[in-house]
Amino acid sequence: MTNKRNKIALGVLAYNEEVNLQSVIEQLEKLDLDIYIVNDFSTDSTSEILNKFKKNKKISIIKNKKNLGAGESTKVLLEYAKINSIDFLVKVDGDGQFSITDIEKIIDLYINYDYEFIKSNRFWSHGIVGKIPKIRFFGNILATLLLQISSGTNKLYDPLNGLFGISTDITDYLTKNYPKRYGYPFYIAVVAILNNFKTKQINNVVSYGNEKSNLNSFKVFYTLLKLSIIFYRKKYKLKKVEAELQKSAFFDVLFVVFLIITLSSTVYFYMTTFLIEKTFINSSNLLILIIFNLVSSVYFFVKAFNEESSFRNKKINIEKRN
Repeated sequence: MTNKRNKIALGVLAYNEEVNLQSVIEQLEKLDLDIYIVNDFSTDSTSEILNKFKKNKKISIIKNKKNLGAGESTKVLLEYAKINSIDFLVKVDGDGQFSITDIEKIIDLYINYDYEFIKSNRFWSHGIVGKIPKIRFFGNILATLLLQISSGTNKLYDPLNGLFGISTDITDYLTKNYPKRYGYPFYIAVVAILNNFKTKQINNVVSYGNEKSNLNSFKVFYTLLKLSIIFYRKKYKLKKVEAELQKSAFFDVLFVVFLIITLSSTVYFYMTTFLIEKTFINSSNLLILIIFNLVSSVYFFVKAFNEESSFRNKKINIEKRN
């Protein structure tokens, strides 16, 4: 038990967190684990606050030479942890939104059950304290949909939640597509699932004050959409060599074929109906064909997803929502 605790560390992101950072670190110190903190080139008094903890030998402070973003700073934490023989990193934000109880829950789950990826979900009956910014609420709904499509499981929610624990082996899978700023929890979640990490989802509590979201919603949406397309292609390649997923891969091919036919037929329908002949009557048969192909593409997409989720869900354990 003691040896396993020595293989766990806490990773903290700190960018202009002068308001809450000191109290966050003081709470984490009580857990008696190594703490790695990345100061992402803060411009407020974050550096001065971190200097107060330099005497604690369990705390390592990494200062970025320029602002790298949350995603790249998390990668720095993971790589630093792995170099220092840490097997499992619990990643925390320095803004004080996360409960120490939830952090302890992640640690206990790793020690007792050997989970390789433990993610958090704030969307349950008692998961949000205060008022979540609307842009984050609706953004997470869309992000959850993209997460489930990309990972092939309907068990996971809240892919933008910044509290998670992950095996440092994840560094072997952080490719050039890894997002430097936005969407990194989404990326890590999908990569962990596609590479069969033993996964647990817990219900956590996130506290909101009067702060406004600094996330650029359009950049986040663009990043997640781009990643979803990349993961869908990568997932198909993985399915082809996994016996239990080859049927799902076959349905994926049919989905893409019917989708391409639908899109090309729709373009042709628009051109002939509104730009060339300008008559709807002559294009009625084409419209019926478009509807048929659209329904077929949806049908094969659902079939592919259901086949895959029955396989993926075996490796995922979720905490029941109250």
